[in-house]
Amino acid sequence: MDVAPATLLSRLLAKGRLRHLQLLASIADLGSIQQAASHIGLSQPAATHALADIEDLLEVRLFERHARGMRTTRSGQLMTECARSMLTTLRASTDTVAALRQGATGSLRLGAIPAATGGLLAERLPAYMKARPGLQVEIVEGSREQLLPQAAGGSLDMLLCRRPEAVPAGLEFVALQEDRAVIVAAAGHPLLDSGGTPTLAQVASQLWIEPRPELAIHAVFKAFFERAGVLPRLCRLSSAAPPMPLLIAIMQAQEALAMVPQTLANWYVQHGHFQRVPIESPGSFQPIGAIAREQGPGRDFLDWLAANRQAG
Repeated sequence: MDVAPATLLSRLLAKGRLRHLQLLASIADLGSIQQAASHIGLSQPAATHALADIEDLLEVRLFERHARGMRTTRSGQLMTECARSMLTTLRASTDTVAALRQGATGSLRLGAIPAATGGLLAERLPAYMKARPGLQVEIVEGSREQLLPQAAGGSLDMLLCRRPEAVPAGLEFVALQEDRAVIVAAAGHPLLDSGGTPTLAQVASQLWIEPRPELAIHAVFKAFFERAGVLPRLCRLSSAAPPMPLLIAIMQAQEALAMVPQTLANWYVQHGHFQRVPIESPGSFQPIGAIAREQGPGRDFLDWLAANRQAG
């Protein structure tokens, strides 16, 4: 028999517990109820009983067993995503409460894609925090797709990213910083020491670090080499997101070039970590902007950013 959504919600509100959220997230992460139980401090029988309780409340299987443990069903995936989001919000809230007890006067929870963290935030956030010494700031870095649900759910006050196809209800996107691709090298690269402006062929013939396929700049990278009529010589670096100090070290050691957003490159160029290769920009893409609600600490920061566009 079908159960109305309102009935399922009422059951969860009446009988659901925070421990259920921990258990769902841990089983999904670890693939084992035994490991999940140990991770959150429950006995295996207690964890098995708690999982049965929540499956009974929802009248649906959340996990299925397989040869190497447990995996989520479609319903289980939805519920574990919800559990993770709620736990993230709860952790952020307790961090804020602790900060307020220790003298903080407010909090600001920011999500940002890497191009915004190393660009807009690195340039502008220090001045904002200096003017508000009591403000507790939390920064979560990730992809737009990872962070957008958190912004929509209210666990982030602001998300700095490129405009999504659809902005969640109740939120607004405001463009803040135009962006384009630039080519950078570590100081001392032979291409920069040769004098003069390098040709397209000279630049394309260098060793390169390829941007990740899911990033907006990857399409610009591909188009650049199609225009040059050559295949790129790629540095054999495999990493979902190499930390910038590691990237710089590899570029120095292997004399490799990288194509990065200008918003990200500016800070590193200003501080001597990168040098711009003097060649026309390979292409542009959507500006960096902010997603925030009409009121709250995210809107306060957005209004300050918009009013101080020329300061960065």
